[in-house]
Amino acid sequence: MIARVATDAALNRAFDYLIPPELEGRVVAGSRVRVSFGRRELDAIVLEIAESTTVAAATLKPVIEVVGERALILPELLELGKWIGGYYLAPIEIVLNTLLPPSVRKQGGAPARERLYVEVVGDGGDGTTLTKRQREILDYITRGGDGYLAGICQQWKVTPETVRKIAALGYLRITTKSERRDPLGRRNYVPTQPLPLSEEQKVALDAIINHETRENLIHSPCLHASVREKKEFSPPKPIVLFGVTASGKTEVYLQAIDFFLKQGKGAIVLVPEIALTPQMIQRFASRFGNNVAVLHSQLSDGERHDEWHRIRAGEARVVVGPRSAVFAPVENLGILIVDEEHEPSYKQDEKSPRYHARDVAVMRGHIQKCVVVLGSATPSLESWNNVAQGKYALTRMRARIPGAQPPHTTVVDMRHGEQKNGVPQVFSRELIEAIKRRLETGEQVMLFLNRRGYAPGIVCPQCGFVLKCEDCTSPMTYHLRDNILRCHLCAAFREVPQVCPECQSADIYQRGIGTQRVEVIARKIFPRARIERMDTDVTTRKSSHEEILARFRAGQTDILIGTQMIAKGLDFPNVTLVGILNADAGLFIPDFRAAERTFQLIAQMSGRSGRGSVAGEVMVQTTNPQHPAIAHARKENYEAFAEEELRDRREANFPPFMRMICVTFKGKIANEVERCATAFSQDMKRSTGLQPCDNKSKQLRIETSTPMPSPIGKLRALYRYQWLIRTESVRPLLKVLRETCRRHDGGEVQIAVDVDALDLM
Repeated sequence: MIARVATDAALNRAFDYLIPPELEGRVVAGSRVRVSFGRRELDAIVLEIAESTTVAAATLKPVIEVVGERALILPELLELGKWIGGYYLAPIEIVLNTLLPPSVRKQGGAPARERLYVEVVGDGGDGTTLTKRQREILDYITRGGDGYLAGICQQWKVTPETVRKIAALGYLRITTKSERRDPLGRRNYVPTQPLPLSEEQKVALDAIINHETRENLIHSPCLHASVREKKEFSPPKPIVLFGVTASGKTEVYLQAIDFFLKQGKGAIVLVPEIALTPQMIQRFASRFGNNVAVLHSQLSDGERHDEWHRIRAGEARVVVGPRSAVFAPVENLGILIVDEEHEPSYKQDEKSPRYHARDVAVMRGHIQKCVVVLGSATPSLESWNNVAQGKYALTRMRARIPGAQPPHTTVVDMRHGEQKNGVPQVFSRELIEAIKRRLETGEQVMLFLNRRGYAPGIVCPQCGFVLKCEDCTSPMTYHLRDNILRCHLCAAFREVPQVCPECQSADIYQRGIGTQRVEVIARKIFPRARIERMDTDVTTRKSSHEEILARFRAGQTDILIGTQMIAKGLDFPNVTLVGILNADAGLFIPDFRAAERTFQLIAQMSGRSGRGSVAGEVMVQTTNPQHPAIAHARKENYEAFAEEELRDRREANFPPFMRMICVTFKGKIANEVERCATAFSQDMKRSTGLQPCDNKSKQLRIETSTPMPSPIGKLRALYRYQWLIRTESVRPLLKVLRETCRRHDGGEVQIAVDVDALDLM
């Protein structure tokens, strides 16, 4: 038998090895093995077992050994990985590295920590040799169960020496034991029971656990009439759970997962931000206890190693985490939930493979035949269009849960607000008065601005000079705390100049506002308020997200200022006012999704208000009050916005009606990057018969652009060009794209292909 393996060497190909008789049955697809590769020995993953090979038998080398007791990668995940490699044009070894965390890939993994472990034994006598205090402690330990010495001492307020004395009398046994690195180990969660469901929640839950979505789909008002008239199709999957904010989607998730757990199946829940993970973990751990595992990038190597192996061993059946958790090794997966499925953070666009976790979830659901739920109050237009085409099912939750009232939304026109030294008015008079009323009544306020730092630009009014990063075509942002300028693209920093570098004028000023500036101004206007800020500048330390949100939940913070990490999923019943300070900031980004993302941010941020018994209020400050994204968001009318936006997308041949592939070229010499981009595009056109821009091929509807500088023309000292392909179907182009990349790769210019690109930046 032959083992076809992928090694750690980045060669983007598989190699055949002979399986020796003594290893037959142990070498299976997904196993980690040790093989001889040239003069080295390398770890490799078995991709498949074959009966024959095209390699000469005399040259075949045998597999040296199998590493580990079981296959690392589930067969279904291996199939998923092959699909990712093919669809997103990623080398197979890079895909395997994505499926397995670094701490798991290492042979032997992250070493476990040995700790003193206390066990209760039954041969210590009748307790007469113990003092009264020792008998109390023994009783506590007996009722609480075995555990690590440090934890027992902390829980029962006892010294290690006292426990050792009880052990010396034969009532306890103290040994050393490997301690699981548990990211939830120091948290106590109060168990919860399922809550009563509203009628809409019951319908949604029934649709998920029974797949009875046919009637729901047929009567969907967004479904094309041609599809509705057929009335004969299989129950579609995945299911789009379209529920307004505070409609109780999480409780539906919990009860659906409980159903599948009772069937002996597992569950994965994806959340878009690490900031959301603590709150979701609390909800899920309170319901399912130790059955919950968490996977995200802020875990230590040891924690990630132990959590991954706990999932692989079946000890944890519910996994919560951001996009990489879609690869959690859950066997017999019953349900895969993508919460806030519209979020762009589900797209991996910085390195290969450039996958979208939502789409990978859909494919994993197809492979493992499990239910996929895409939940959102503002579904992505791709998912909404798939509902209209009959590919996805739809279930709705239009009403908030009892006790939660829809917030009243006010749009404040800031076109005539005062502006000094390039700084627009931060707080309108209406917002200031609204905040004061909340502070007087002990209610809480959230202020949203999707721009961190103090001021996003340093400008000279005399010559118009804007201070930019030397390695990027981006203005540097002023940060007040350390009094420096930072580039938010490459993290470069420099001191603040005292005079204009161009004309030497001393009249330079800080233009625009960021969350730091909002915090400074808010402290001046509301000096007695307890104010905190939450953005990536203050959440670099492990657990900092959780600590900030815990203080806010406990009422220790009156006003929370933040970027988009506070805009979704968070549930604070005492928040009765949300202020969106610059609602149209994202409308002028050169991106066809700008309006969609603006609508989603406003709608999601509005949903943070009025989640308790007190009616909420949302104040949207904007200089474009008539823009469709803002006008529809004010009325919480997603369907009207989607209809208008989809009509524009269809006319412009943008996604979801055409698929988009963005090929980016990066290099140190601008002329070389341009030359490579031009040669690549011409080569592709010759290979596929593509016609020039705005023409369409006869075989497949395809449109291409002219290679041009990217909107961010220089990033991390590399010049950037891009070439866009819009096509009705991606698959016919994948082979040609891969071959063209192979012909042009290996020089001074790097080539990155982003299939189903989310943006053009």
